Amino acid sequence: MILRSNITKLQHTCRNLPNVLDVGGWHNPFNLATHVLDIMPYQSRRTHEALDPEDGERFSEETWLVYDACAGDWPWPDDYFDFSICSHTLEDVRDPIVITSELARVSKAGYIEVPSWAREIFIKDRFWRLRMVAGRSPEIGFPHHRWLCELNDGELHFYQKDSNISLNRRNYISRSDLGRKKLAENEAGIGIFWTDTVAAREIIVTSDTLLAEKRTQVLQQLRQA
Repeated sequence: MILRSNITKLQHTCRNLPNVLDVGGWHNPFNLATHVLDIMPYQSRRTHEALDPEDGERFSEETWLVYDACAGDWPWPDDYFDFSICSHTLEDVRDPIVITSELARVSKAGYIEVPSWAREIFIKDRFWRLRMVAGRSPEIGFPHHRWLCELNDGELHFYQKDSNISLNRRNYISRSDLGRKKLAENEAGIGIFWTDTVAAREIIVTSDTLLAEKRTQVLQQLRQA
């Protein structure tokens, strides 16, 4: 979770709710969740990386469902959960649209967090030009992620990532471009608290210049911050 500043609000919201779902909670479990849906088993959860280690686990092996979230048809009725959390999962999976739709169906409210577009195109490395000269590409954002994420008028948009980010200098942002060493927390992530419903859709990239245009927009916004 990038936006650590939201954890206190999540704790306050969920502490006394009877049914709370954590989708993708294996890597960074939310201990106040009563249920977890993840493709990894309960026994392998990363307890040392819990989002709220000061809280005792409310979920158990019986309420931990090993399931492919992208398959849809989650085994709960509409509005079963009072709240759901899905933090840094949608950018990794093959179908974030299905997961978002199911979150909206089974939950009355929730929280979604994904890395920002800025974070996905930012080079943290120093001396990255020397690395490129040596034939070693610098790490740009999170190479293992499948999607670039954007919040547009309250709707999550997902753009499929490809190698064009790292192959073209005009698509990414360096420290020198930014004029500082790192992004602020609120620049690195997108956090959405939603009620009743949440919408998402895939944006099909049809323009060769889209990534460069987005990079220009993002850099302008960062410089104005």
